[in-house]
Amino acid sequence: MEPMPDSTWEGIRRMRSVMAMAAVVAFGTCLAAEDKGTVQATFEKVFGEAARLDPAMIAKVTSGKPGQRHYVDRNGDGRPEEVWFIDTALRHPEKWRPVLVRAIDEDGDLEMGGEPDFDSDLYVADWHADGTVDAVTDYTDLDGDGDVDEMAFYFPWKDGGLMVWWGWDAGDDNLLWYDIGYTYRQHECQYNCHFGGDELFCAFTIGPNDAEWICTFENPFLFYDLDRDGVTEEVIRFSGRNESVGNLRYSFDADHDGTPDNPRDFDVSISAYAPEGLTLDPRFCERRSLRGIPTGPFLRFHIGPQYSRDTMWANYMLTWDENDLNIDGDNLREGRFWDTQERWEGIIAKGNDLFPQIGGPSCGPFNKRYEVDKDPAYGLRVYFAPTDQRLHLFGSETSWLIVDYDYDNHPDMRYEYVDSDGDGYIDTWRLDGNGDGSFDDEWTRGNAPVTDIRYVWGEVNAIMEPILASAPEQLYALGETLRQALAKTGLREEDAIQAFAASGFDSPMIDKSLRVRLLSSNESWRYYLDLVKDRLIVALKSRHTKPAFWTAFDALRAHGDLGGMRKAVLDEFGLPETVSDFNRFRAGTLDSVRGPRVAWGQDWVPPNIAWESERCAYRAYWGQFDFFGKRKPGFVIATFGSGANYHVEQEWGMDALHVKGTCGLGGVTIHAGDRAYPAYSPNGKGDAVWSKRLVSETPDRVEIELRGEHVGPFNVVFRCAALADRPDSPIDVAVENVKPGEAIEIGVGLTRLPREQFILDTKEGIMASWGIQDPAIGFIGLGILFDPGTFVRIEEMPDQHQVVLKPDADNRIRYGIQGDWMNGRRFSRCPNMDNWMNELRTSARTASLKRLPDAKS
Repeated sequence: MEPMPDSTWEGIRRMRSVMAMAAVVAFGTCLAAEDKGTVQATFEKVFGEAARLDPAMIAKVTSGKPGQRHYVDRNGDGRPEEVWFIDTALRHPEKWRPVLVRAIDEDGDLEMGGEPDFDSDLYVADWHADGTVDAVTDYTDLDGDGDVDEMAFYFPWKDGGLMVWWGWDAGDDNLLWYDIGYTYRQHECQYNCHFGGDELFCAFTIGPNDAEWICTFENPFLFYDLDRDGVTEEVIRFSGRNESVGNLRYSFDADHDGTPDNPRDFDVSISAYAPEGLTLDPRFCERRSLRGIPTGPFLRFHIGPQYSRDTMWANYMLTWDENDLNIDGDNLREGRFWDTQERWEGIIAKGNDLFPQIGGPSCGPFNKRYEVDKDPAYGLRVYFAPTDQRLHLFGSETSWLIVDYDYDNHPDMRYEYVDSDGDGYIDTWRLDGNGDGSFDDEWTRGNAPVTDIRYVWGEVNAIMEPILASAPEQLYALGETLRQALAKTGLREEDAIQAFAASGFDSPMIDKSLRVRLLSSNESWRYYLDLVKDRLIVALKSRHTKPAFWTAFDALRAHGDLGGMRKAVLDEFGLPETVSDFNRFRAGTLDSVRGPRVAWGQDWVPPNIAWESERCAYRAYWGQFDFFGKRKPGFVIATFGSGANYHVEQEWGMDALHVKGTCGLGGVTIHAGDRAYPAYSPNGKGDAVWSKRLVSETPDRVEIELRGEHVGPFNVVFRCAALADRPDSPIDVAVENVKPGEAIEIGVGLTRLPREQFILDTKEGIMASWGIQDPAIGFIGLGILFDPGTFVRIEEMPDQHQVVLKPDADNRIRYGIQGDWMNGRRFSRCPNMDNWMNELRTSARTASLKRLPDAKS
């Protein structure tokens, strides 16, 4: 359980103690009636009338159409205070349906016909609509700016109590947690919960007779975005109960390769147990009030890093994710990784005889470097050793790395790191290169100096990021040189790990997504090329026994001088300086494994044509434009002919916009003089004649053409493209049959949403809306990107917004379209117009303004 147990009536599967991970509490498969009654009473204790569900209202809702909204206006002022409905969203498990929801508006912004929102609304969930509360989700806007600042899941706990998982959006990025059934379950929810930026959360429990919330397990969990890029670089978990401190896990993204699209990429953690009796200093703590009930104390957000470093813990374990796959290493299915997502909790170390495990699931025993100081004398200290170009834990008595290079769950190599003189610094490296239990090589640090650093992200990153950026290429060159030297000795057989890396990490035990992650990672390449280097050195030592050479070579190795080591081999064996290009090899291998990243299709229902990247799909018909929201990256167009109704939510997503009779997302109107000629034909009616075709297709870019003839006196040609890894689509429009000297303008439109926010930013070149068109779809975002220099004016019409642009001398213009389906976002709770505009600005600033090839080609 990490960070908290499954919160379901089916039972609480597992609960780790505050001081150790192993304590398990098991409950039956369902709560007895008297237990459920006690929990209902506790819900009412916390939420009062909100938790008492009116049987008449339940009957009304359950007898109506699923998804239908039933509003309650208690004071007759025309503004409802709450809305009830059966939630039909696919995210809710079938075994809990029907999920009856009572959504209570706590900030007075709910309207008749409108939807509850995610700033200050309370969602009370009754699974099976049986009249008792199963879970409550609470959104709170603390500062009145219309976005979420706090979020909480309330659910049953043991002995008739409740647990609340309460979080604070410290960085105000409006992104918090995903739910199923208005609660949290680890496997289903963790990928879509934000757990990033600047955030804090705690777990509290309350019993039927308790007067305050008791801080339990997470006390707190802290996430820090140190460079304000929206991605967490530092994450700290304290476990305890109120003032009592149990243990610590303190992790970094050491090489700073997390991105907004892949925000979890932690590399190192320090785990530690508290000495007996350690308690939090009240000066460092704060308390909150949840639904009017005070909480116990927890550590303040800004105190976490300093407290972690300054506290003298009872023991320490450093864990380094050498292969850069920080995934669940405990739970396998037929020998393969079951859950391949990067962990959000930091690096969860695998427990061992020297250090009991804290939390779970762990990163596993293989391809992670472990260093344990079981009796520290100096507190938390780390240092950089040039010999292996790695950070190490000062004072570690036992340090090791077990290699499973091909993920078959069997050890292939083992490193041991030894502090032979007891000065706190590793000075000797031992290698079992073939996993037979005996050491094949040993080398030392010699007189190479170590560098003490503080365990602070900025200092760790300053050392590791440049090393990991340069080491793979250096190691690749050294490896090639060692292979050439071995060939001169008569050994031409390829090393097994070298062959594995050259194959693009081709193994039946890992899927394509993991191979792509390995191939994309500097740290993974550094790890594998280091393994190859060390094994090739062992092989060369057995075939070339000249002592003077190895004395000089080992001195260079002690200093981690990869270039010097290569030169020594070149000189010794008279080898050429030239070496193949590592970056070209890496890019080519990655492309071959990754495959196409764009797709297209047409005529599953004529006259449709569609194009997509893995992030978003678009289609056009009769000059109208639409988009499909996706639940996760991938291709969907090929499924459209299967008969599934994409106007209803599918597992992959759905058609997220009702275009109806409008231009949709990016259809155009030609303005000539005082006439306007819409270049779209709703239902195919009108004089315009439409045709379509594929123009070009590569693995990274696909381009289609849509041609409309007889659009008034004009012909209009659209060139639409999907680009790998991008959510937007560039569109080039050319207008033909324009008379010499005739001036035209091109209006690019957006369908109006019944309830929306709208922004036109002429400086950035963005027209955008965010709102709801259909409750079954939820919030969507529509965006047009354009060159600010082409802006003429905005025109507002009953069914659309239109930005009017000036084409070039050839009557061509370039713009982009971008759609967003909130429920398909990875982090769907609770972005708003601010988030949408930030994403559109990112697209606008990185979109090429170059026009597509000539539309007549």
